[in-house]
Amino acid sequence: MTVGLASGKVTVSRPAFEELPLRSGDPKGSAWGLWGSDDELGSLNLITDGVTQIAVREAKLGRVVNLNLPLNVPLKPMNPRRKPCAHTLIAKGHANDDELDFNTQSSSHWDGLRHYPYSETKQFYNGVVQDEIASTNKIGIQNMAQKPIATRGVLLDWYDYAQRRGFDLRPFTNQPICLEELLEVAREEQVTFRPGDVLIIRTGWTDAYSKLTEAEKEHLGGRDDRASCGVEATEAAIRWHWENGFAAVASDTVAYEAWPSPKPWGVCMHEVFLSGWGMPIGECWDLEELSRTCKELGRWRFLLTSQPLNLPGGVASPPNACAIF
Repeated sequence: MTVGLASGKVTVSRPAFEELPLRSGDPKGSAWGLWGSDDELGSLNLITDGVTQIAVREAKLGRVVNLNLPLNVPLKPMNPRRKPCAHTLIAKGHANDDELDFNTQSSSHWDGLRHYPYSETKQFYNGVVQDEIASTNKIGIQNMAQKPIATRGVLLDWYDYAQRRGFDLRPFTNQPICLEELLEVAREEQVTFRPGDVLIIRTGWTDAYSKLTEAEKEHLGGRDDRASCGVEATEAAIRWHWENGFAAVASDTVAYEAWPSPKPWGVCMHEVFLSGWGMPIGECWDLEELSRTCKELGRWRFLLTSQPLNLPGGVASPPNACAIF
């Protein structure tokens, strides 16, 4: 595996998608051992110093856009086992403190590498098993904190594309976003991808959620059916993500992929991305101002920074992410 920098371009050499898994007996689509048997960064290894150097050139105007929802949004997390954010003000007389009690995946967040194993083998990235998750800090979110993300972000504004074409939008179902549509959005925006990019897709889920009444938000958070729109988990779509060398992916929906996943390739993106490639998945990001800024500037590329919580053994984290133009 090599990553290089030449003439302002990133060059990368990785195994072909057809070569996955890299070792006999490893789970479908996995790339275990690519960065070493003890690696805990996965695809974030693609963000080299040279990749960051090039990405900084996107910050031409000094214009900064927040990508994080308030910690208390959604009002009621989609997963009923996740608690909403509780904020307590502690008035001490001479000063104030506060305390937070929240699930790290209840609002905008990164899914880390401890979150979702291969369903069949119950193995996480590089073969880590649940006993190691419970007894060590292996593949914890602290790895993302100790090497903060600073790379180029690229927005594919599928929601804007779908609205202009009069699509029947059903964000609270597992309506799939097809690869062909994403490719068309990329052509319209005139964007190309480089290894080490973070791909961000606007699906419209968060915009639709913001228009619900309080009662509707309560009902949505308590559903037995937690369906949400997202990217199709076909072999072609998974292959496309690998071949473009994304360091991470993120969106404004609650699972990035259409959920529950019908697993047309036999595995879902959560299994392959998180546990197969060690690629973090950002969910429920606030992309509304980002969309407006991209359209105003006619540019869907930017410097992306993210500083997750430095929590040893953490499963997930608020992204603390921003885009800089």
